[in-house]
Amino acid sequence: MKIVFWGSSDFSIPALELLHQTHKVSAIVTNPDSLCGRGMKEIKPTCVKVFGEKHNIKVLTPCNLNDRNFQNELFNIEADIYVVVSYGMIIPENIIYHPKFHTINLHASLLPKYRGPSPIQYALLNGEKITGNTVQFITKELDKGDIILQEEIEIETNETYIELSEKLAKKGALLVLKAIELIETGKVERKKQDETLASYTKIITKEDGKVDFINMEGTEIFNKYRAFKHWPGIFSYYSNSRDITENKEKIYCIFTDIELLKKNSESGKIIMAGKEGLVVACKTDAIKINRIKPQGKKEMDYISFINGYRPVVGNYF
Repeated sequence: MKIVFWGSSDFSIPALELLHQTHKVSAIVTNPDSLCGRGMKEIKPTCVKVFGEKHNIKVLTPCNLNDRNFQNELFNIEADIYVVVSYGMIIPENIIYHPKFHTINLHASLLPKYRGPSPIQYALLNGEKITGNTVQFITKELDKGDIILQEEIEIETNETYIELSEKLAKKGALLVLKAIELIETGKVERKKQDETLASYTKIITKEDGKVDFINMEGTEIFNKYRAFKHWPGIFSYYSNSRDITENKEKIYCIFTDIELLKKNSESGKIIMAGKEGLVVACKTDAIKINRIKPQGKKEMDYISFINGYRPVVGNYF
């Protein structure tokens, strides 16, 4: 099977590696290089582009998928199928249906649940015990294509986005390969999605990482930590106030390692600040802060934070 692979992230790599080993990957389409580093002067290619160049695969990095020159170059490859895994841009309809077998996509949820850009994060945010992968035929409507294959995957209790994403990517690569074999042999069975079961996700922003010890349950904060550990992280503001209405300067803090504890006290208050740990009560349960990064400071363990910022048991965090 002659394939053009579309992808731009780490999640794309296991499927690309497997297809490169088993089929003819004639070209790769990935996002353009980005600027990073101090002064935004360093050029950074996607990991997918790096893979393609390493293995002498033709790489296309269009800024505009409707560009005529890009489409001519793409169509001249005469691929049998396009395979999309975490590409990051909406693909025009005339491209979707151009190959003989059209275009398929690996989506990291059990569609129609969690359509959109952030299915892994939403599964963790909502405390799901089961998630999975779907291989679908792409249509012009986002994540509404006919289902080719699905596979359920268990989510471990303390699993974070990084761990779950890696697991889904590896298992998803095998599912993509199986879907291509079904398509190639004419044995594929298309299943319509049930629109009554559809739910949607949105693009995650930095502000989504904010947590509130007074008004949020401990499980809610911990699930947000699991979902956003890779990016954007979770944060709050430290005041060490005796009174919730006290007007004190607050310090922006990112929590880089936390645990959920089954302890209950007045929400928002520090209930432990010593060698045993730094613990803050939530609406229900509590959060043990193991590592923290105050604004303008390096990441530190809870002992260093206690020594430097003197949190007082009974005060609001």
